[in-house]
This record gives sequence, structure tokens and C-alpha cells, in this order.
Amino acid sequence: MPIISHEYVLLQGRFNPVDNYLIDCGSSTNTSVGNRVFIADNLASNLLSTPQDVLANTTLKSITSSEDSLLYQTARVFTGSSKYTFQIRQSGRHWIRLYFYPFVYNSYDMSAAKFAVSAQNYVLLSDFSVKNASVKEFSLNVTSNNLVITFTPSGSSTAFLNAIEVVSVPDGLITDDANGVPSSANLPDLLPLALQTVWRVNMGGPTVTVDNDTLWRTWIPDTNFLLNGNSALNYSNLPAVKYVKGVATEDAAPKTVYGTARVLNNLSDPSSDPNSNFNISWEFNVDPGFQYLVRFHFCDIVSKALNELYFNVYIDSWIVSKDLDPSTYTVNTLAAAFYMDFVTVSTVSNKLRVSVGPSTSSLGGVLPNAILNGLEIMKMNNSQGSLSSADTVNISSGSSSKKNVGVIVGVSIGAFVAAMLAGILCLLCRKRRRLALQRHSKTWTPLSTNGGNSLSMGKAVIDGDPENSTIMIGELSPQVNNFGDSNTSVTTLPFEASSMNDLSGVSMSRVFSQLVKSEGR
Repeated sequence: MPIISHEYVLLQGRFNPVDNYLIDCGSSTNTSVGNRVFIADNLASNLLSTPQDVLANTTLKSITSSEDSLLYQTARVFTGSSKYTFQIRQSGRHWIRLYFYPFVYNSYDMSAAKFAVSAQNYVLLSDFSVKNASVKEFSLNVTSNNLVITFTPSGSSTAFLNAIEVVSVPDGLITDDANGVPSSANLPDLLPLALQTVWRVNMGGPTVTVDNDTLWRTWIPDTNFLLNGNSALNYSNLPAVKYVKGVATEDAAPKTVYGTARVLNNLSDPSSDPNSNFNISWEFNVDPGFQYLVRFHFCDIVSKALNELYFNVYIDSWIVSKDLDPSTYTVNTLAAAFYMDFVTVSTVSNKLRVSVGPSTSSLGGVLPNAILNGLEIMKMNNSQGSLSSADTVNISSGSSSKKNVGVIVGVSIGAFVAAMLAGILCLLCRKRRRLALQRHSKTWTPLSTNGGNSLSMGKAVIDGDPENSTIMIGELSPQVNNFGDSNTSVTTLPFEASSMNDLSGVSMSRVFSQLVKSEGR
């Protein structure tokens, strides 16, 4: 029978998950964290397959200031590949939350541990190590009766885990109706993808703890991400927040998120120009090489009436929503919560910037303002089924292998061309000897190139001019490109010399034709 912890007080409107596994790894007793109970390690032993039981603990009492600090006082160390198998009673998306805090236990220094974590067909972490308390949150769409989470030490290293959650996610929390950035981008199907929560931020408000969120999420303040603190003010109006049926529920974000916001600073300064336009911007660290699901949370808690707030929303340099009027998204209800989802293209930078700013359109009687209440940034698995930044290096290595194949093919083609050049040289030598016997001039007669410029082939070959030699290779480029159709790496070879204007039209076949005709004479 699966071990499911239901020992918590359901708040009003609190989501009641069908699957709810909470395990305090290495602990001999149950551990209360807020209104939830993480069961002792031995009560979940039937869920774990591991080569050796290493239950670790530390005497440190104040590891973190958060309420989950009790979970970091014990851990389970994995000396070999180990896996948890959770029976899933309701298919659909599930949270996987992994708690890590390294400490030294006997001969095990967990700060030196390096390992991978996988679930289903997805790599969640690889070459992973941690130095401080950390929670990694993922969500997977589980369609089978079991969810297997595997911990694999790297080489002779170990793996460890302080606590684990596997909890059902409400239907409809992640849907497949996001917009692309840019709008022309092809969007993947979000439903089967694995996601990792990278950032979950409460704009203009304090930390929101798990006890104040229906899905036991933590929202952190935005202060450290705000690029210009003078551009924005904190605004709070929790009593104004409304949840409209069919728009957003408290599961999307709690009132403590929708009831606070960042707004433009110029509204509080009577001396400021009411028509001045500037943006409020935040910048976040991300792993390049991945697409991201970016969720903006909005609630117009500043306006006194409908249709008083219009603003633009940006991701990096893209305007993702122009002249946004919250009233049009909330069934004409003032201060109603809603959110908007956007999917980025694969990032090339390790920074992702989001901004809101006043509308630049001429809207009579509307003062410039902009607002943002909350933000979530979720990494999407790549084409290799991985969420690990370490795996993007391996993918690049694969690209290098393809380039190596291209180099090998290029060398082979070069050898072929060299052989042809050797043949031309032999013909030239024979021709030169014959001309000497016939007491002709030692100067070669230039070959005509379609009535245009002429080329002294004797000088080109005998002197070994690298530019002209390159041109001969360049003249093979149509054949090389045809050959490359069966191997895309070949087409990347830099055959550019055929584009030179002063020697265009010279072909290897014509050179041979002239030489053969001359030899025949």
C-alpha cells in the first residue's frame, strides 16, 4: 500500500491532492513543517531500492531560517544507484520537490557528492552538487501507475537527499495555450513536457511561505531582481483581490501575491512629468540552451474604475502584450486576478529580462502606469529530455562530432583534388617538354575564360599560388554541395573561392579539355 500523508489542516479552498507523498529522509520520526507532516524514513522503506542503508544526521539546529529547516537535520546517503517507486493513483501532472542540505556524517562529506537524478524518461539533474540548503522543484505529467525517481552517483562519488515530495498538481494549472515569443515561433505541446521551477517571485510584497499558498509553494520578494529600484513603488491592497470563475483561482497564486504589486514611481511624485515613459524591469539568471515558460500574474488593485490602466509587457526586447487592459481579461471585473503564459525561444544568454511599461499609444485621459503582481519562470526540457544545464555541454559535443565528420570528408575531397592537380602538373610538364623540342616560347598561352579575363595556368600550378589553388577547389563546390546533401556536415565546408569575380567561370573540366586538346596536337 502506498504511504500517503494526509496529516495536515486543510485551509479554506486548499487543494486536496490525490497523491501526496512527504518523506523526511534519514529521520527516525515524523517531522511537522507548518501544517504538513513528513513521515519518518523507515515508514517509506518499501518505496526505496538501494544497495546500502546510510541514514545520516547532524547536530546543527539552525541550518536555515525557513520553517522547513527541520528537514535538513537528517539525510539518506546513496552509495550506489537507488530509486524510489511511487504508486500513482491519479494520472496527470505531479510536483517533485527535492530537499538538499550537505553536511558531514562519518566518512561521508555530502558537499563533495556529485550525482544525477532522473524520473520517467527525463533527466532532472546531472553532475549535480550543492553547497547550501536548496529545494529543487519539478513538475512532470505522469501517465503510468508508477513514478520512479532514480539517484545515480557520478563515478565513485555518492548521492544524498534530505527530503522528498511527490504531490498531485491541480488539473488546469499548466495548460497548452501559451503564446510564443516571438509570436511567430513554433510552440511545443506543453502538456507532456517536464518543467523545473527556476524562479517564483512576489512583486512588491514579502516572502509567501508554503502555509500561505494552497499548493505549498514559496514566493520570494523581487527586490534582488529589480534593475532600477527608483523606477517602481510597492503597492498593497489585499482586500480588493477577486477570483472570477473561469479566469484564475487561488491555486494560480494566493491573495498575498495578487494583492501586492510594483507600480510606476512617477505617480507618487507631484513634480514628476505625468507623461514620462519608462519601464520597470527585472533580470533573472537562467541556463542558456533551454526554452522557458514565463507566467505573468496580474491584478489591477490600483485603478478606481475599469479601463483606466493600459500598459505594455516585455520579455527581453520583445513586446509580448501591447496596450494590455486588465479589464478585458477579467470579464469586466475590477481587481480580478488573471495570468498570461509565454514560451520563449531557446535562450542564448544566461539572463532573462521581463519588463512592464506604460502604453505608448495615444489613449485620452489615461495616465501612464504599469503593474506586475507576480512572476514564475519554468525551464522546459530540451530535445534530449533533460532539464540539466550540464547536458547542454554534451549536446554541444555531439555537434563537434558532426563537425569532425565534416573535416574528415573535407580532407578526403582535398586529397582527391590534390590528385587531380598532380595529373595537371604531369600534363603541363609533358607539354612543356614538347614545346621545348619544337623550339617554341617557354611562355604558356593563357586559356580564355568565356571571353573574359585570362589565367596563366602554368604560373598558377608551378608557382603553387595558394589563391589560385583555392579557386580550383572552389570550382568543385557544386559537386561538393551535391555530395553534402546526404551529409549535412559536409555543406558547412568553407568553399567560398568560386565567388571571386576576377576568376569566375574557370572550371577543372575546361582546364583538362584545353590540355588534352593541346596534347593531342
